[in-house]
Amino acid sequence: MLRTIVEAPKPVVALVRGAVRAGGTGIVGACDIAIVSDAVTFGFTEVRLGLAIAVISLPLLPRLEPRAAGRYILTGESFAAAEAVRIGLVTAAVPADDLDTACRDILAGLRAGSPQGLAESKKMVTRDVRREFEEYGEEMVGLSARLFDSAEAREGVRSFLERRPPQWVR
Repeated sequence: MLRTIVEAPKPVVALVRGAVRAGGTGIVGACDIAIVSDAVTFGFTEVRLGLAIAVISLPLLPRLEPRAAGRYILTGESFAAAEAVRIGLVTAAVPADDLDTACRDILAGLRAGSPQGLAESKKMVTRDVRREFEEYGEEMVGLSARLFDSAEAREGVRSFLERRPPQWVR
């Protein structure tokens, strides 16, 4: 799905009103433009579940500010919409009441572009992301499958569902 978003010939716009965690960050990161409510929070929570960002790293790492990516991916801590803008995860964060207007403005700008111009321009701005899919896609799918099948991941998911710390925190 992430690759489909990145490789679509038309720009894909995300409009986000609620919290974004784990795989949802990958979807937002794969979109060409992401407009979010300034109340939205984000988090790469995989590490707290015995997992890694694996597949979602493909669209995210080329777009994120490296030091911030390291911090949030390694700690799993949540961060605010303004920080998501600063680190390159999203395009803009606006007050919730202005979200629809901001999206309409972006869509109007996109409608002014020609299909050919948009498609070729999108190829240019997604070059690094597409390269990540080509170079590391299979490896990251394999890593994800291996991690999801691990005892640590089972414990991480079980502890999350039971609302308790996983055994490695004790």
